[in-house]
Amino acid sequence: MATCPKCRTRYEAGEDACPADGATLLPDEAFSSADRDLEVGDTVGEYRVEGKLGEGSYGTVYRGVHPVIGKTAALKVLKRQYSANPEMVSRFISEARAVNQIRHKNIIDIFAFGVLADGRHYYVMEALEGRTLDDLVKERGRLSPEEAMPIFRQLGRALGAAHAAGILHRDIKPENVFVTFDDEGQVVPKLLDFGIAKLAASDENRHKTRSGTPMGTPLYMSPEQIRGGTIDHRADVYSFGILVHEVLTGEIPFDGNSVIDVLMKHTTAQAPSMSSMCADVPAALDAPVLHMLEKDPDQRPASIGEAVSALLVAAGMPAPPPSHAGSGSFARSSGARSLPPPKDPAQAKTVAGPEVGRTLRGSSVGGSAPPPSKRSLIPVVAIAAIAAVAVTFVATRGRDARSGASPDAPAAPSVAPVGSAPPPLAETAAPSVAPSTSAAPVSSTITVTINATPPGVEIWNGDRKLSSSDLPLVLPRAEGTTEITLKKNGFVTKTQSVPTHESSTLNVDLIALPTAPKKPKQPGGGGDLEF
Repeated sequence: MATCPKCRTRYEAGEDACPADGATLLPDEAFSSADRDLEVGDTVGEYRVEGKLGEGSYGTVYRGVHPVIGKTAALKVLKRQYSANPEMVSRFISEARAVNQIRHKNIIDIFAFGVLADGRHYYVMEALEGRTLDDLVKERGRLSPEEAMPIFRQLGRALGAAHAAGILHRDIKPENVFVTFDDEGQVVPKLLDFGIAKLAASDENRHKTRSGTPMGTPLYMSPEQIRGGTIDHRADVYSFGILVHEVLTGEIPFDGNSVIDVLMKHTTAQAPSMSSMCADVPAALDAPVLHMLEKDPDQRPASIGEAVSALLVAAGMPAPPPSHAGSGSFARSSGARSLPPPKDPAQAKTVAGPEVGRTLRGSSVGGSAPPPSKRSLIPVVAIAAIAAVAVTFVATRGRDARSGASPDAPAAPSVAPVGSAPPPLAETAAPSVAPSTSAAPVSSTITVTINATPPGVEIWNGDRKLSSSDLPLVLPRAEGTTEITLKKNGFVTKTQSVPTHESSTLNVDLIALPTAPKKPKQPGGGGDLEF
């Protein structure tokens, strides 16, 4: 018997290569120490495995169903090589512990933990349907403030709850945000991957790493993370500012040809304003984001709540009301428009954690084993720290592909103690920003939600592509109507008028074009196999 190293299909003797992917078959002995994929019907804790959802550098995620109550869950199984690494197991356990200490509706829920018979550690978490914020931005290019602010608002509350529990995330980035939708179609972001989270105030419970080793992803790391020193909640505020910049402009503020280029810019270069990189971003939003991206933590907002409040008010939306840390409730922003859920179920992903294995955007640095996952004038010693980060990052890529207080407020401590962490979102008013009126401003745009059959219809205006039917069509508010053209290969093109004075919903059914019958293959023709 021989086995394909890619698809793990077993073949009888005599076969040299896998017919499916062409990989050279290996004898069974070569897989004696390899992890066995769980099969449908296997049991993980109380859950029955129903299929494989994905695989990353550190583990594999399976779909599971409770056989009695029918509850669906995602089963994350750590690979055997990391299950034998005490530091990786500690990090794996600390993620589950951190999530359960916070218990917030905008943070993925982990509700069981255990060890398989072969020694592999696993935990059980809620299964999510949707897509990552990273994928959404790649697909769209950028989100409008109306679309993005409800996401920022809820993420701010989740981070505020984590900080109030004395937990720092340390790896805030769009890949670690999963966009889901509730029963009413309202956007509900979920913060993922607390794998390198740090219990800020408990030395005995803190997940330990080598002293001075930076943890995080280069494109999103704060200057103090890069230097490898003590960090507090304001490092998350900095990374959140990078995330906001990327979501609203479609571009990251600091990029380069190498890791060192990126890290040097984080520590020495002034962050560009969003409006200078994307003219469609209102200039009023520049100040609150640049405030988050200050090099000196003492010059940043004192809390994530203060940072997000300033951003919402600058966008013309009311600051959220005070809330209790860890509370799952939140008030929706007036006038804010939510992203619609994907209409084609095939486009939705089920996820239980971020995908692993990206290029510079998704690679991580730090730790003796590859950690889960992206980025003040500095003294000469900081340059050495940057070089160390780059060396660690290059080694990791070999294994993996891809709050300043106001003048009247005291400076935040270098480590935020449990119970005295910064207040949750909107405990303090946004500084130096004119308050909004009680009435929500009239939006300058309208939204057309297009329910198209089939899904994925392209929407054009003349020779300009506007959007696709899987996403909202945003148009300038004006009197009258405008004509749009709906196109999809294999279907009859259709032109439709839509109102531009108010938001609306349009139902469209495109007619399929007739197709010519396929010619039957001649016996012995040796046609290509399709998979």
